[in-house]
Amino acid sequence: MAWTIGLVVGGITVLWIAWNLTLDALWQPTDRVTLRRFLFLAEVQPGEHVVDLGCGDGRIVVAAAKEFGARATGIEIDPFRVLVANVWIRLARVAGRARVRRGNMYEADVSDADVVVLFLSSTANFRLQERLRRQLRPGARVVSYYHPMWGWQPDVVGEARGGHPIYVYRMGEDLGRVAR
Repeated sequence: MAWTIGLVVGGITVLWIAWNLTLDALWQPTDRVTLRRFLFLAEVQPGEHVVDLGCGDGRIVVAAAKEFGARATGIEIDPFRVLVANVWIRLARVAGRARVRRGNMYEADVSDADVVVLFLSSTANFRLQERLRRQLRPGARVVSYYHPMWGWQPDVVGEARGGHPIYVYRMGEDLGRVAR
């Protein structure tokens, strides 16, 4: 009986991992120091709207709401992670300011975001660039961990706990068209 349960759990695990390998970004939890640096470098202010595309377990969403007073939305394609994220939001008591919904980050409307957080692959960043350039208003910020945005000049380059770069871009008329 125990080995049958082990086979079932193992099979589900293998299928889940295989499905995740088809996505444009693998889930890599961000440490607490680094996620706070994202939000600090982006100069998140109380009441601003932070959107985390591919938010995983929602830890950036929770921190934005709880520690920075922002409204925060996470977009995640994995239904299990959406469930986990919403449990964390309730436990952190920020359900009035934070939420994670299941969705495709390539179809998400980010036009009301003040800050968009990306911890994705370079391919995913590239695929999102035009959408971000079209939808975000001047002054909105894009924070990208590890991978820069192709052809965009960052306003700030910070460093994560492990030494990897954090790029912050401020949207303007020329951003996304030519490097400054």
